[in-house]
Amino acid sequence: MDETIYKEILLKARKEVYTGNLGNSITAFKGDGLDFNEIKEYEHGDDIRRINWNATAKGMHVKTNVFNEERELNILIAFMVSGSINFGSVRLKQDVMAEVMTMLSFSAMKNHDRLSTLFFSDKAEQFFRPSRNIGAIDETLRYALDIDALSHTADFDAFCDYVNMTLKRRSLIFVVSDLYGEVDLSAIAHKHEVYALMVRDRFEESPRMQGEFDLVDPSTLGSGEFHLSKSVAKRYEALLKKHDERLYEHLLEQGIVYGKIYTDEELFLRLTEILKG
Repeated sequence: MDETIYKEILLKARKEVYTGNLGNSITAFKGDGLDFNEIKEYEHGDDIRRINWNATAKGMHVKTNVFNEERELNILIAFMVSGSINFGSVRLKQDVMAEVMTMLSFSAMKNHDRLSTLFFSDKAEQFFRPSRNIGAIDETLRYALDIDALSHTADFDAFCDYVNMTLKRRSLIFVVSDLYGEVDLSAIAHKHEVYALMVRDRFEESPRMQGEFDLVDPSTLGSGEFHLSKSVAKRYEALLKKHDERLYEHLLEQGIVYGKIYTDEELFLRLTEILKG
C-alpha cells in the first residue's frame, strides 16, 4: 500500500465530510432508517418513492407505505472486488472506490449511525461488523487499498445471498463497484434501500488507441494479442452502451438510486450530487 495515497484519502475525506454537507445528504434519504408501519391512500405531498405499487394495482386508489422513524441508520458499504477495478488512466478505480467508501464512512460516523463494511468478490473477502467507532475507518481504508483485486470476479447473486443471510434489520446499502457483468440487485432491493455507485474510467469506456496490443484479462489473468482499430472501438463502445442501458433499466425498476463517478472527477462534489438525487 502507498502510505501517501492512504494519508491523502483519509485527510481529504474527513475534511470534506466534516466541513461539507454529505452527512446531511445521507439523512435525507427516503428510508432514513425507517421501519414499515402501514399502507395508506396516497395524499398530495407524500413521497412518490414510497408508493406501494402492488397494493395500488389491487385497488382503485394509489397506496403508499408509512414508516416509523428510528434513531439511527444501519449502513452497509459494499466494496465489490473484481480484477477490473485495478485500472485507471488518471487514478486507479480501486483508489477512487476506496475514497468514496471513506467519505461515506465518515458521513455515517458524523451522523452517529451504525456502519458495516463488506468487501465482496464471489465470496465475502472481509466483513467489518457494525461499529460507531471512527477508528474503524482507518482499518477499512487500509484494507481497500491493500487488497489484490486481480483474478477476482464480482458475483452479485452471491453478494445478495450473503447480504440477506447477514443483515437482519432493514439497512441502507451502498454498492461501490464498476458494475460490469451480470448485475442483479433485486434480491436485496425489496427489503433494503440500495444505492449503486458506479466508478468508471473514461478511457475504458471510450478507448482512443489503435494498433496491436497484448491484453491481460484482470479477472482470469488470461492474455492474448488484440488488434484495436476505430471500427473495433466503435463496436466495443456500442456493446458497453447496451450493457449500461440494461443496467440502468434494472436499477430504475428496482427503485435503486444510482450514479456514475469517473476517476478524474472531484469526488466529493459528484458524490453529493448523486446522493441528493
